[in-house]
Order: sequence, then structure tokens, then C-alpha cells
Amino acid sequence: MTDIERFLSTARLPEKKAAWRNLLDLTLDLKSKSEVRQDPTEGDPWHLTSVTVVGYQGATNQVIMKVDPSPGVTIIHGPNGSGKSTIADGIRTALSGSTKWWTAAEQKSSRSKMEPLWEKVHAARDAEETMAEVVLSRKGERLTLSCLISDDGEVVSHEASWVRASGETAAIDLGATSWSHALAGHPPVFAYADVERRVQQSKDLREYIENLLAFGGCFVVLNDRVEELSAKAALAKKSIDDATKEAKKRVAEIDEINGKLDPANIIKAVNWPAWIGEIDAWLEENELNDSGGLLPQVTEKHSEALSAALMRTVEAFHKIDSSPDSVKHRLANSLRGFHEHVVDLESPGVECPVCESEQADWPVRLRNSVMELADLEPLHLEAESALVKLKRSLETQFRQVISVLSASAAPIVTSPDLLDLARDRADALCLVLERYGCQPTAMARSKVLELQAVLETRDWWRACVEATSLSAFDKQWRLKRRAAVEDFVSTWREHSELASENQLWRATSACVKDLTSHLRDKRAQDFTTLAGGRVKALLDDAGILLEDVRLTTQRAEVKVQNPAGQPLSLSMLSAGQRNAFLLAPLLATIESGPFGFLVLDDPVHAFDDIRVDRLAAVLAEISLARRVLVFTHDERLKAHLMARSLDCHSWAISRDLETGVISLESTDQLWRMLLADAEAVRSLAPKNSVNGYLTETQIIRGLLRQALDIALHQSVVRNAVSGGRDVADDLALLDACQSTVARIDTAEEIITVPAGNKHPVSEAKFRCGNLLTLWNNAVHGSPTTKNDLKSEIEIAGKACSDLVGG
Repeated sequence: MTDIERFLSTARLPEKKAAWRNLLDLTLDLKSKSEVRQDPTEGDPWHLTSVTVVGYQGATNQVIMKVDPSPGVTIIHGPNGSGKSTIADGIRTALSGSTKWWTAAEQKSSRSKMEPLWEKVHAARDAEETMAEVVLSRKGERLTLSCLISDDGEVVSHEASWVRASGETAAIDLGATSWSHALAGHPPVFAYADVERRVQQSKDLREYIENLLAFGGCFVVLNDRVEELSAKAALAKKSIDDATKEAKKRVAEIDEINGKLDPANIIKAVNWPAWIGEIDAWLEENELNDSGGLLPQVTEKHSEALSAALMRTVEAFHKIDSSPDSVKHRLANSLRGFHEHVVDLESPGVECPVCESEQADWPVRLRNSVMELADLEPLHLEAESALVKLKRSLETQFRQVISVLSASAAPIVTSPDLLDLARDRADALCLVLERYGCQPTAMARSKVLELQAVLETRDWWRACVEATSLSAFDKQWRLKRRAAVEDFVSTWREHSELASENQLWRATSACVKDLTSHLRDKRAQDFTTLAGGRVKALLDDAGILLEDVRLTTQRAEVKVQNPAGQPLSLSMLSAGQRNAFLLAPLLATIESGPFGFLVLDDPVHAFDDIRVDRLAAVLAEISLARRVLVFTHDERLKAHLMARSLDCHSWAISRDLETGVISLESTDQLWRMLLADAEAVRSLAPKNSVNGYLTETQIIRGLLRQALDIALHQSVVRNAVSGGRDVADDLALLDACQSTVARIDTAEEIITVPAGNKHPVSEAKFRCGNLLTLWNNAVHGSPTTKNDLKSEIEIAGKACSDLVGG
């Protein structure tokens, strides 16, 4: 945050200053959220206490390995194929929730598009379940991470359960924390095979080293958040740009079509600025704020055509009414229809349907009466034609006028009652014409006159004028434009707030790049010093020194020199030197970060004897502050580590080739080696020396006291782990005691066992008796006599076995 404030204070351009201010505000916001977020990367480092794998890689059975979380070295040694990498990879998979490397998935071949040839198979063949789990602890807290893996080797679930010091248990979403960034920046598991296989090019080395620079989870979260918001703003801007492009295209098409329909009608072109700041103001400026639906085109011709059709119909009825007045004439049309029905009858009968008298010739007489009305035929045809045209006009012009007035989005002057009345009377007339045909019947005449009483009023004329205004050509043109830009308007309203910040977030992203470059250069200097120290520790005898490390956005520039001070190409390093060179940066940064342990799988690949010893010295130094687990088949590394480390546990690992069952068995521990040394002194120096600073008896008893102390330490650690107590607290109580007797008494109080079980410390204390004081005094040079030392060595061995359980 200090660096951001400094960049903000020195920025001159307003855009740059706004970007730095934006980045600072985002940093403060993330900081406030992180303070209330449960993040296991905050606080004291986590210590590894156990790892469990089931059906994972080469483990067909369940393998559980308990780990001493206190500082020291644990060696897991065995031949190739015994399951060492299975456990090491299981630790990494459970920690990260991924079967891939810490930083990125393995790139697929561009040629074959298939997985790399040497990619590991993480699900054991025929395994019912594939699972990897680790348990981490720190000061009364426990964090359990477990992964379930599918048959294709992909992690299907990654769960984290955090038991707080208060006893409260919570499920943690590690994706919402800095956990993955901590793993990438401070990888607690190093497997040479993975690193060597993935770091093949300069860009790979840059990624490997840049992650080890460990800008910190906060910075990575900040960078990810800026990238996320920048991407969202860019996407929002693109959505608006795409919608703008489509709207421009559709408006241009509408303008072209309407311009051809009425060349004399010209309306102002739509103004499209580079960025629309306020959509409603833009709509008003371009007369696009009326978003009503498109209406039928109503002109003065609509009312004229409707009025003319109505007048012709009324005049046709008037002509019929003006013909000679007789009942027969008035019923002429009905008589014609009646005659047509009679003709259609197969047997009309002899009874007249009018007078009910028997008149066998009544159909003939009806026919003659109809023929006598031939002089009215032209009038009836004219009326029928007028009704047809009136019906068509009602279905078109009349309906369009009604539709425009009814669909108007704006309030209209025309009374709704007038519209309802006109619609009802038009519907009534059309219903009669549909039922009886367009015949000038009395009913049709009545409905025409009722409609005329409405449509020949001043109110209806005004209604037609209003409909014409509402559906004016230019208005409809603008409505079509508005419909064409509707998607754009919706897109703008949805995305404009984010899109308006696109330029700001682009500038903010540039600020993050500047900050990254600044932090990279500043931390690369410290990193070069630290990594250079580890390179010197591992390769000084070969005269290989790390002079400088510089990272660009694409590559890593690493300057290495030979004993003569001449620059060396990395390609000139031997396999062992290359391994040491890749291991050195990780060992240089391991002391920071949230992990209080280090796991190394085959760290001495291609090492010579000198390199093995130099690595053992470095690991012994690191193990003073954290537990170092070393998986190796190399007996040289095992021997050098046990010689250099004061707290060293050794386990032999083996795997049944037929069943795939992996077994772990404790092998020579340091206390056993000390007892062996005591026996060697006893057998090789049977007589007391008169010239030595300490007598052989004092040396032997000092070794016995040290062996018992180491076994006691291991017993306390194991009991603390199994009992869920904090290891550091128990060891602090133990180390506060100055004498062996006091440490035994304290351990007896610390360690608890179930009722009925033997107490390991009590058993060892009873077995040793007053020898404890004798051994303790011998260390301080107190005079002593040579008793049965062989018996004392045996008693010490049995006491140590009591303490460690075998």
C-alpha cells in the first residue's frame, strides 16, 4: 500500500492519478474484507502432522503416515517404485486440491493434442476410491485438507475443515482465501522430477522464480481483482459497442426504406457520439423517446374512403325506398331469397307456407311474382355492391383508425365511449352482413343508419384527424427507429455503469503492471542475495555463483559465473548442478510463508558425494526451525542427514509388487545410533583412560543420557499429536527442565494415556531407577566408577523402546 501511495503522489497526468487512486481504493476495500475473512494463511505457520492416501497412484491400500511436527528431519527411504513419490505427491495434491503443478496445468502437445507421455496416473488401477488427505496443526488449531479424485485423475472435491483453538469447527472455502497464492509463492513440496520436466524454457524459469518472489497473497488477490474488474468493464464496453454497431445498421436500413417510400419527407439523422453519457438525453435529442408500438398508417384518405362507402350505401337504400311503394317492392329482396330456397327444395309440397291453403302451384306463383320485380334488380345490385364496399372499408380503414386510437401510448383526446360505440355498431352491421350476405335487407338498412348516426358526427371527424396525427409518416418512421435501437438501449442500461469505467480499469491494469515491475525489481535483489547464498552453499566447490536474477514479462535472465568469473550458460551445467540450481531458490525462500514444513522428493538427483553432503548441511540448518521430510532412495543422503541433524527420524518404505500395498516401518533412529555408539566405546575401550578429558565410562553414560533424552522428546511429540495438543507448548515445558530427572518428571505429567494402559514415561523411569541421576552427572564430568556398562546400555535401550513404543 505504501508503494501505491508513493506512485499516486508522483503521478502527474489526471488519468494516471485517477488510476492510482482507484487502485488504492480497491486495496483498502480488499484489506477491510480480508480482516473479517477466515484465511488460514494468516497467523503462525502450519505444521504437517499426518498424511493419508487411499487408492492414489501406486497405493492400492490406505497409507497413513504420522509426522513429527516439531523441527527436525524425517527420512523416508526405499528403492524406486516403493511409494515415496506417492506420499509426496499426495501431500501436494491434498494441499492444493489439484493433481497439477503449483502454478499451472501441464501444457498439452500442440502436435498430438494428447497428454504428455510421462504424465502421472493419479488414480490407482481398480481402486474403489482415490483420496489424499493431510492434517496440519498449530497452537491448538487443526486444519484438515482432503481431496477426492475421479477415475480420470481429476480432483472432484477439495474440502478444508478448520478446528479453531476454541474448539469451533468451520468448513473453509480455500478459493476465497490466499491459500493457492501461498502455495505458489512458498511451495512446501519440491519434487525434482516435476520441476525439471516443467522448467524447460526461459519463460518456464521466469514463472518458477517469479512465484518464489512471493509478492504475497494480498498482492495476488489485488492483481486478480483488477484483472477481473478490468475484464468485466471491457466485456461491458464490447457489449455496448456491438449493440451500437447493430443499432446503427438497423437504423440505416429503416432510413433507406422510408426515404424511398416518401422522398419528400426528410427527418434528421440519428447522432451517434463516441460514447453516450446519458441514454435518456440522447433519446430525446434524436426524437426517439417515444417507445410506443408501431401503428397502422392512417391518412385523410382513410376517413374519406370510409365516409364515401357509407354514403353510397345510404344512397343505394334511398333509391330502393324511392321506387313504387308496395309491399311486394319493399320485400323484393326477401322474396328473391325465399324463391331461391324453394327452388332448392326437392318437394315443396302443395300447402302454401304463407296462407296454409292447398295451392299446388304456389311455387309457380312465387316465381312469377319475383319475375315481376325485375325492374328493381339494378337497384338491388347497386345496394349489394355498396354494402360489400362498406364492409371492406369497415374491416380496413375503420379498423385502422380504431386501432391507432386504441394503441396510442400517449393520452388521446377522443372519448373512449365514442370508440366503443362506433366499434359496437360496426360489429353489429358486419355480423348481419356475415349472416345474411350483403343484401339490402331491412335489418342491414337499420344497422347502416345506426352506424351513420355515429360516423357522420364532428366527434368522429376529430377522431379521424387525431388518428391521422398519431400515425403520421414521420412519426412512424421514428417509431421504427426506436424499435431498431431498443436492444441497444437495454444493453446500455444494463452495462453502461461498468462500461463507463473501462478506460479507468485499463489504466488501473497498467498501474498494476508498473507496481509488479517495481516489486519484482525490488524483491529480485533480495531474492538474488538469498538464492545466491544457497547456490554458494550447494555449488561453491565447483566455483558456480549466482550473480544476478532479472525477470521480464517473457523470460528470466539469470547470470551465473564460473570460478574464473566468466559468465556461464545454464545449459552448460551438469544434471546434478542443474538440480542444485533449481533447488536453491526454493530453499532460499522456505523460511517465509504459512508452512512450517518442507517436503523434498528425490532432491539429490545426479548429485555427487560432495553435493549430497552440502545439501544435508543446508537441510540440517533448515530443520532447526521446521520439520523437513526427505523422500529418497539414496543411502548417502540418509547417512549424511542422520549425522548432521540432532533430531532425525528414519522410515523404510516398501511396496508389494503384486498387491500394491505400501508399508512404512521405523528404522534406526538417532537414539539407536547413540546406543550403538555407546556399545562400540564399551567394547573397543575396555580400560579407563587416564589422559582423556572424560573417561570412557563418562562418555558411554553421556551417550545413554542423550539417547534417553531424544527418545523422551519423541514420546512427548507423538503424544501431543495423537492427543490434539500443541506440540510447541509441550516441548517448551520439556525444554525448560535442566536435568534428565526433571525432564522425565515433566514428561510424565504432560503425557496422558487411557485408563488401564501403561504410561511409557513411568515405565522408562521405573526401569532406569537411580541410573538417571548417574547418567546425568556423568555428562557434567562428575567422578564415576565403571560398573556393568553393558547392562546399563541394555537398560537404556529398553527404556527408549518404552518411550517410543517399540
